[in-house]
Amino acid sequence: MPTLPPSAEAVFVASDALARGGLVIVPTDTVYGIAADVRDDAAVLAVYAAKRRSADFPLQLLFGRDPSWLERYAVVTPAARTLVDALGPGGWTIIVPAREGWSSPALSGGATVGFRMVPVEITLDVIDALGGPVAASSANISGGTSPLTCAEAVAQVGAACAAAIDNGPTPQGIDSTVIDASGADVRILREGAIDRATVARILGLAQIPVARSIRS
Repeated sequence: MPTLPPSAEAVFVASDALARGGLVIVPTDTVYGIAADVRDDAAVLAVYAAKRRSADFPLQLLFGRDPSWLERYAVVTPAARTLVDALGPGGWTIIVPAREGWSSPALSGGATVGFRMVPVEITLDVIDALGGPVAASSANISGGTSPLTCAEAVAQVGAACAAAIDNGPTPQGIDSTVIDASGADVRILREGAIDRATVARILGLAQIPVARSIRS
């Protein structure tokens, strides 16, 4: 499995591997992720196998620079839109209703989808070259430590991957904050790179409940 620094070659190798149904280790601002083309059900299921994780736990979707993609897969609620506009690409995963008319093992049979937009140019380049979003999760064995370097990711899930991109240590060094904005009441399911006080301030709320922790 090649491990490549950010480059045009890395974009080609990674996007080609994804298009062929392979898995790729990609950098984000929070931790390294393992990704598959969300349009390929077999590849999405391979993410679960690589992580040794039950398919009952949904995966998140990482989107590229084309804003129209998000509307094809998700119903962006007013609270979610407020958060995205205020935060920009960064250390959050926002859960909203999934758009009717598509299905994926990444949803784990549910009606909601978590989405991310990461401020990492090489990962955005790969997704844009693929032509669609990727289903992703932290590149670790389920229950293990989320990887902050490419080497840590490769050590855990590299055997299942077709390529890896090494962008150096992740700047945040902590998992994304998972915000459930799918219903009337916004909740935090995992506090991470963005603290609950920031989420509450953006939404004009006194506080945000933290519902439960979720598996990485």
